Amino acid sequence: MEELYSIMRDFLEVEYNQESLLCLLRAAEAAYTSKEQAEAKLIANSAKYYLKALQGELKAAINRMDSYIAENAKKQ
Repeated sequence: MEELYSIMRDFLEVEYNQESLLCLLRAAEAAYTSKEQAEAKLIANSAKYYLKALQGELKAAINRMDSYIAENAKKQ
């Protein structure tokens, strides 16, 4: 059961990080004017990097949960 709680914490952390990403994207929208395109590009690149990291974390958490479920199914 502890493993499931750990996995749930991981999912909650990913959810929190997605909200942070949303803030970055909103900042990119607000900064996208002709005179501030360099700043917007930096924010967009940061958001893309952050999204890739979040996808990796989510994939790892899902794989952990799948492994845990498979192990418990074999035991029963």
